[in-house]
Amino acid sequence: LGRRGRISRILVDTAHHKGNYPDRCMIQAADTTLSNSKSLVNQSLFWETLLPEQKLTMDAIHTFEKDQINDLGPITHVRINIIPDGGLSRIRLFGRVE
Repeated sequence: LGRRGRISRILVDTAHHKGNYPDRCMIQAADTTLSNSKSLVNQSLFWETLLPEQKLTMDAIHTFEKDQINDLGPITHVRINIIPDGGLSRIRLFGRVE
């Protein structure tokens, strides 16, 4: 993320991916403000779930609102997992800087 913040809305865009889009996705997140580069590798094994696994469709913008997003507090990094594989056009996260 550009700045440490709290997420309130997520957009996952599969535009232009009609035969090669992921069936599902989930997003994990972490606040790595106090981490050093050596601890980041170990910490990445335990990132918390920001957005639980969600069904995706082809060539669409999927919007996930605050009630679908786990409140993890302020975060600095996100990781999207696509299941099983496929293409995403864009991922946008909206929230407040903290």
